[in-house]
Amino acid sequence: MRTFVAGDCRSDNTFTLSDPSEFSEIQFEAEVVKALSCLFPSYFCGVFGGSFRLDGERHAADLALIHKGFTHWFVVEVELVSHSLDFHVLPQVRCFRFGETETACITSLCNGFPGIDRERAATLLEFVPRSVAVVANRFDPTWALTLKGLDVQLLTVSVFKGSGGRTAHEVEGSLHVARENIGFARYSSIDKSLLLPKVCGLPLGEIQMEDPFGTASSWTVREAGSALWVTKNFGDPALPHGEYIHIVRTFDGRITMKLSGRPA
Repeated sequence: MRTFVAGDCRSDNTFTLSDPSEFSEIQFEAEVVKALSCLFPSYFCGVFGGSFRLDGERHAADLALIHKGFTHWFVVEVELVSHSLDFHVLPQVRCFRFGETETACITSLCNGFPGIDRERAATLLEFVPRSVAVVANRFDPTWALTLKGLDVQLLTVSVFKGSGGRTAHEVEGSLHVARENIGFARYSSIDKSLLLPKVCGLPLGEIQMEDPFGTASSWTVREAGSALWVTKNFGDPALPHGEYIHIVRTFDGRITMKLSGRPA
């Protein structure tokens, strides 16, 4: 039996692990929201009933963790390890990982998360990097290995009960951010520069970026008031004047650009 004491040695500070099998999926999902909301304060955590479609199959998600800077987000599937990995869990996470979002995702984001209107929801779904995580009620090494092969992350949440109806949570595992959205830059062929808001997080000075054509080159970031000018050091970027460029940074620091398709 796993037990811990939080603070002074008193009976009301003693918490004992609950049997993971005693929770229904709905009950466990409520405990997961409490745990993730507390332990990941830089994210919005809430119910996300948006649906995804892949190879003719449609699956609805459980939760979402959305970074408060809207740089990246996670689709979260809450599962009991008593469920079938092959026939229940994997079809869902494959759909969330590789499938296309449906219109219901926009409505669910607007209804369930603060500060998200339909325009921001559409931008989040189309441009902001999405990862998938499974939160289970007990660790299973087979689940961990299989999900890793799909680039899906696994967390486990354990619920501890104390006196007076108090609860505590233990989260095992961590969330890995593979890619994050820097933002949209408008290109000026006159200055051969990209213009971004200063809050985007790009460092000042010389950086390397990969252009939409797959070529890496050196650019210099300069501050001008509330904006950043990002200028290619050598040569012509050959980007359309007035085009919006979507900029993404990967976990290893690589910065890439692509044409966003937004109207100039």
